[in-house]
Amino acid sequence: MLVFALGASFAFGQNIELPTEYINNTTLGGINNLPENVQGSPYANEEFVLGKVFAEGQQPYNGLLRFNAYQDGIEMKTGKGIITLLKRDYLSAEIGGKLYRIENYKNNGAIRKAYFVEMNKGNARLLFRQHKEFVEERAAISSYSKDQPAKFQDDNSYYLITEGNPGVEVRLKSKDILAALPDHQKEVEDFAKKNKIKMKTEEEVIQVLTFYNSL
Repeated sequence: MLVFALGASFAFGQNIELPTEYINNTTLGGINNLPENVQGSPYANEEFVLGKVFAEGQQPYNGLLRFNAYQDGIEMKTGKGIITLLKRDYLSAEIGGKLYRIENYKNNGAIRKAYFVEMNKGNARLLFRQHKEFVEERAAISSYSKDQPAKFQDDNSYYLITEGNPGVEVRLKSKDILAALPDHQKEVEDFAKKNKIKMKTEEEVIQVLTFYNSL
């Protein structure tokens, strides 16, 4: 197996090595061409933090990681610069205590792939998509308004995925969650009513999914 030596070590004394087959040969581009006065950040976490890269059948690889929410990529800081993890189903990463996985999801009638933060385990899982969109700068339209600088702004969303199916976008509302669980909708609805769960928070939705996964 070819190995890319990152040339870095941490307090726990482990040298970091990542197989070249997990690495994109070209880093994510485009950010360096943005206006200097752009507001906000394309990253979910601006600073690199100690995390882990998981590959099927391999021990975890430790590294300094961050998630590029604008370009949907995981970046790793190395002694030779910044590299990007290939977007593959068999690769995932833990960054700041959050597990990022590639998942299929529905978007405008098509099946696409993207990184999601996995919120729970089981046949039915709640996924959180951290996404940033870039808004171009806008000139003032009158003397009473001001120029608006270019900026990155959050465009986050939730998805619910069941075994063998692509994720579907949901709001944290009982109507959306129940519609995404048609096979046990009545049981889930009764459980939520009995326990006074409104499904308006991540914790409440995960509580309902834990029940669903037990059926």
